Amino acid sequence: MLRTIIVLAAAIAATPALAQLEHLQLPRGNGSVIDYSIDAPLHKPEGVLLLAQGSGCLPTARNANLATVRAAFPGYIAVMVEKYGIAPDAAISDGFVDCPAAFHAGHTVSQRVADYETVIATLPVNLPLVLFGGSEGGLAVAMLTNRLKPKAAIILSSATGIPFGEMVLSTIPPEGQDQVRRGLAAAAADPTGLTMFAGSSHRFWADILQHLPADYMLRSSSPLLVLQGGLDTSSPVAAARITADRFAAAKLCTLTYWEFPGLDHGMADPTGRSHMAEIAAAAAAWAAIPTPGC
Repeated sequence: MLRTIIVLAAAIAATPALAQLEHLQLPRGNGSVIDYSIDAPLHKPEGVLLLAQGSGCLPTARNANLATVRAAFPGYIAVMVEKYGIAPDAAISDGFVDCPAAFHAGHTVSQRVADYETVIATLPVNLPLVLFGGSEGGLAVAMLTNRLKPKAAIILSSATGIPFGEMVLSTIPPEGQDQVRRGLAAAAADPTGLTMFAGSSHRFWADILQHLPADYMLRSSSPLLVLQGGLDTSSPVAAARITADRFAAAKLCTLTYWEFPGLDHGMADPTGRSHMAEIAAAAAAWAAIPTPGC
């Protein structure tokens, strides 16, 4: 699979020039604002690419993986939406330990999905839409697939086959699982609370524990591509395989599943070399003409 992807990446090497990134805002009903960015090609665009970043609070412009994926879709208008409470020029260096209070007060996956829908609805273009999300962003994309009805949706390293809480517990050593279970239960009982647990608010945890990505994906008629590393210790490969099995059991051919046995959560091999660019290029080639998964 990886050798094929390298060949596909070479075919997309000629990248046209892009216009300057444009930062925009839209109001939310509670008086806060949605910050988002538009990156359009200089020539006539082929489509719109919505990029959904993973966990943390780094501004999208400083997310290296988003930049890599964006480069694989040079003919598309790229749309990147900041998370709640994050400005494009926010002075955030770590993205986990230095997130602002406004982020923790308002950030949930459901809020992300609502913001994406708001932004996409305002775009003054009628072009094919492709969704691309990784990790936490993959869950957001799964939730959007039936709402936005994209031409294609690509989900990377997102443990789509099990609830988020089960995914978290699967990464915890046995001796720490009781403590994590108690923390998640406390969050579920405090759905609007701002008490922090494991780096996120009770509000965030209570919301995300409800969602099982595969349930949303199975209700979608859009072509779906799941990308999964076999060495992923954050979003276990077994969870992605469950999604593929559910589509097979339902006799649905809308899912294409690519597994990379030697790659981790960020699509790096054991030497630390990232293969994200090659994989993103192959995903872009698939999205241009989505093929049935069976």
